Amino acid sequence: MILGIAALGVCILSFVGQTTATRQVQETYQHPYLILWVSHSFWVIMLPLHTIYEKLKRRSRSLAELRAERHPWLVLWRVTALAALLVGLLNASAYLWYVAVGLSSMSKVTAIYNTSCFFAYLFSVLLLGDRVQVAKCAAVAVSIIGVVFMALVNSRSDDGANMTAEARNTELLGDALSLVCACGIGLYQVLYKKYAVPRDFHSLYTVNFITAMLGLCTLVLCWVPVPLFHFTGIERFAWPTREQALMILANALAGVAYNGGFMIALTLTSPLFAAIGVMLTIPAMAVIDMLIQGSVLPWNVFVGGGAILAGFCVLTLAEYRDNMRKAQQT
Repeated sequence: MILGIAALGVCILSFVGQTTATRQVQETYQHPYLILWVSHSFWVIMLPLHTIYEKLKRRSRSLAELRAERHPWLVLWRVTALAALLVGLLNASAYLWYVAVGLSSMSKVTAIYNTSCFFAYLFSVLLLGDRVQVAKCAAVAVSIIGVVFMALVNSRSDDGANMTAEARNTELLGDALSLVCACGIGLYQVLYKKYAVPRDFHSLYTVNFITAMLGLCTLVLCWVPVPLFHFTGIERFAWPTREQALMILANALAGVAYNGGFMIALTLTSPLFAAIGVMLTIPAMAVIDMLIQGSVLPWNVFVGGGAILAGFCVLTLAEYRDNMRKAQQT
């Protein structure tokens, strides 16, 4: 349990570091897709890192489970093919996040991004046949109201009064992109659960294999938009400076740490505990925003963020009751 809490702490800190590094590098190097491509390509190191970890263990349970499969290479080939299909949705949604970070405040982007769990529930009902519950629907409604409140209600503080119409429109665009990103990530998570995870086979090694294949597919396939964006003028290619390259590398390594920390926390604790813990990135990013900007955030950010957290608590309570009921039935 202690190791799981430590892994969750790494997960939260790495998410804060990744968001901060992305925001800072885009102040002087506005190439969100190239940054995304480098960051997601680094996921390929998850598999060798996990393999080394398994080799160092006295009991390599994950590798043993994989070898015990009747057709292990068929499982791995299926996962690789599905990763190639899912990588488009993943990177398209993530690209919107990278763009949004450069347009809106980090705390708002983080809060809106975390509503992906609610979209995941919506798509679970539509695609996985999950039962519709009033409590869960209410949680979705409250979270969406919180997002709208954060994005649309203008602050009456001095900072809000001094903000130009163009700046407000830019921030609103960033909020809208964050919401579309959250929707796409929610859909990706449901499709991942439905198609990418082999039935009756639960192994952390397989999870990291999928993550590594997503990184490999990004590296091999998703470089194509880089020259296309350059020639169409959407995103002109330019080599980063040494300082910018270091920030991009820090962003990529933070992304790897986030995925690794989350999966370890998920394995050693529970999905409910890990999901609640990740929501701590919302107040964490609010604090980082205040420290970087040197000013207090508008009141609507706190009220909207509180609504998102309230909706999430209702959803997790409903999930807990569902799990308890299923455990009693078995």
